[in-house]
Amino acid sequence: MGKQTSRTSAYLREIDHSLHNRMLRLRRSFSSIIQASIAAGLAFWIAHSVFGHERPFFAPMSSIIILGLSSGNRLKRAVELSIGCSLGVGLGDLLILGIGSGSWQMALAIFVSLVVATFLSSSQLLINQVAIGSILIATIMPPGSAAGPERMFDAVIGCVVGIVVMALLPHSPLAGGRREVTKVLRLASSVLKDVSAALPRGDHASIYSALKQVRGSQGAINAMLEAAKSAQEDTRVSPLLWASKRRVRSFARILAPVDNVIRNTRVLARRAQVLTEDGDKVTDEQIAIIDELADITERLADVYARPGKVQEAREIPELVKRLRGLGARVGVDVATDVLSAQVILAQSRSIIVDLLQVCGMSRESAVAALVPTSHSPAFPPEVLDP
Repeated sequence: MGKQTSRTSAYLREIDHSLHNRMLRLRRSFSSIIQASIAAGLAFWIAHSVFGHERPFFAPMSSIIILGLSSGNRLKRAVELSIGCSLGVGLGDLLILGIGSGSWQMALAIFVSLVVATFLSSSQLLINQVAIGSILIATIMPPGSAAGPERMFDAVIGCVVGIVVMALLPHSPLAGGRREVTKVLRLASSVLKDVSAALPRGDHASIYSALKQVRGSQGAINAMLEAAKSAQEDTRVSPLLWASKRRVRSFARILAPVDNVIRNTRVLARRAQVLTEDGDKVTDEQIAIIDELADITERLADVYARPGKVQEAREIPELVKRLRGLGARVGVDVATDVLSAQVILAQSRSIIVDLLQVCGMSRESAVAALVPTSHSPAFPPEVLDP
């Protein structure tokens, strides 16, 4: 009876977690849903009621395609989509009118369309739209009818409407990017915590599990970069977001250091695994440094999870102070003469520099915060006011 109750409770918790995630996803996507709905309805109305097209199905379709592009350069993609639609319909109309419709005729029309499109452009969106245009002509749109030119114009209408809606009903430019940065920083913090906990025990299995976790981080990094591209484009397109251009530029500057944090964490974890497999040890100070880095990275993730200028103004200077303190502790004497321990120290130094850059410092100032390991450092330690 007790086991059944436990299984039921676990099942209910799983359902609750699933519903929470679904509602969170819906809340984050709600503005996109509103954008797409308004753009599709408006594009259809313009094509049907203003220009008199009987079945303007591609006007709403192209507007949704434009709004659904998340990789930035949506203005360029809108032009490519319009050209691709027009070229596809034109080629399809010409070919199907000459050879008729059927299975082999469709295959030949698509082959010729793709050859021409690939020769003219490297854009996969344009190439795909050319193929789709030929398919539509060969299946549901009779060659030589007025539907062909109308569809070309409908594509232009949909693209223009999509861009206009994106400009007049913009997303919050930094919400998605900050969310992805938070995700990447939390992942780095989790791995650093696992490594610092496993090193004293020589637990290479736990480090291997952490390493597998961080090796799967590329998707989060790509999402972070894509969100930043979209934010930069939104501020160019929407007059309502022009005041946010400076904030978006500042945000874009920290993306490379955030990427470096996860990359250097991956190298540190890999070397920690080698060290524990060899049965070697690191000093207690090195473990303390890694543990401190994990905590600072977690705190920095919290800052980006809860946006607010007041919070950043209060917490970022404190994190910079802690990182400077770590920078003064990571001298060559901290590590033993074992190569893996020295590599772990080097990666710890690199992560300190990366995190200082995430906090807004230049690379030169961040490197100068480290205790020198060279007799002629490129960036000597800065003399701070007492």
